[in-house]
Amino acid sequence: MTDAGPPPYPAPPSHDFGPPAPFGSPGPGSPGSSGFPGSPRRRSMVWRHIVGPLVALVATPIGLALVDYGAEKYLRNVYAFADSGWSAELLWLFGGGIFLTVAALSARLSGLGPVLAAIVWGLAPFLWFVSDAGSFYDFSQDLPSTHFWFGYAPVEFPLLGALLLGAGIAGRWRGRVVPA
Repeated sequence: MTDAGPPPYPAPPSHDFGPPAPFGSPGPGSPGSSGFPGSPRRRSMVWRHIVGPLVALVATPIGLALVDYGAEKYLRNVYAFADSGWSAELLWLFGGGIFLTVAALSARLSGLGPVLAAIVWGLAPFLWFVSDAGSFYDFSQDLPSTHFWFGYAPVEFPLLGALLLGAGIAGRWRGRVVPA
């Protein structure tokens, strides 16, 4: 016989994972098991559940204030000049949208963040508005600005709460990647 040289492709890797697992224990394909060589260990999720809600609780009021301020200025411009084109007030709206997007994306860290933000910045102010609109508007006029804050409270707060609640629920049930 003659030697034909090396094979045209490398040999397949060995799949020796050691002895079989005892009955009732998670097998090598189970999530959270360490049956895969080089699989990363699960880290504690405490920091995720601290940072996620913190980001959502801080970004939400900033985004809401910017959107409210920009929308009110833009609408005043439209009503005064009957011009609905591009104006600098739209930048306030876009900036607020970025902050609200960050609040919704915090669900990637922890679904708890947007849910808490929905309760604190959506549900609670709306319930306050519904139960006592006079004190709500007195408080909003006392905020430091010449701007009349939250002129659209019956629309803003339920919408904000519903969207953040949806982001939190979607973040909670996001897909997990299991090595094949």
